Amino acid sequence: MFPHFNALYLEGLLLGIGLFAAPGPKDTLVIRQGVGRGPIWWVVAICVLADILLIAIGVTGLGAVLKSWPAVMAILLVTGAAYLLWFGGQRLLACIRNLSMPDTQGGNSQRGLVRTAIVLGFANPYAWLDTVVLIGSIGAAKPAGQQALFATGAMTASLVWFVLLALGCQRLTWLFRAPVVWRCLDAGVAVLMVYLAGMLLIDSLDIFQIVLEGHQRSV
Repeated sequence: MFPHFNALYLEGLLLGIGLFAAPGPKDTLVIRQGVGRGPIWWVVAICVLADILLIAIGVTGLGAVLKSWPAVMAILLVTGAAYLLWFGGQRLLACIRNLSMPDTQGGNSQRGLVRTAIVLGFANPYAWLDTVVLIGSIGAAKPAGQQALFATGAMTASLVWFVLLALGCQRLTWLFRAPVVWRCLDAGVAVLMVYLAGMLLIDSLDIFQIVLEGHQRSV
């Protein structure tokens, strides 16, 4: 029993780490808060809670349903790519306008940060692809008695990743005292978001091709 338990938990843990370690918009928010010495732990809590809920939704069946509808999957991929391009564009504009360095004196900054964390956690198509579609579809395919262990492993991966990311970034505060470093960070984020968006668009084109071929055969 225990080896089986460990194997299921470890499978979910390793899959989660492999997916969460690829930087996305949520990771960028945690990095900016960490190196900027802003409020970070409740941001981490929101990001982890979002992953936990989305993984649960996916494993209980939605992930498998979405993956079985190629057209819906393609639309989700395109939506995710558009979101990443928009997010990267915002960071690029901040870099160009020299607005990258956070303003820790803003009166409404914390309230706005809460909204940003919630949006990035729950309404981010890229996060849905990782949690609901990928982790969820794999978990949903397992026998009912094994799904919870697999999902728990993936949820643990989110917690471990964001906590380590926050702790690591807090140690880099000294490096981000100059505005030019913040601009370089935003420029790097913009490039990364374009790359990730490009990968999603390539995947969506492949799925659209499969959908078109299936439609032509049915005509």
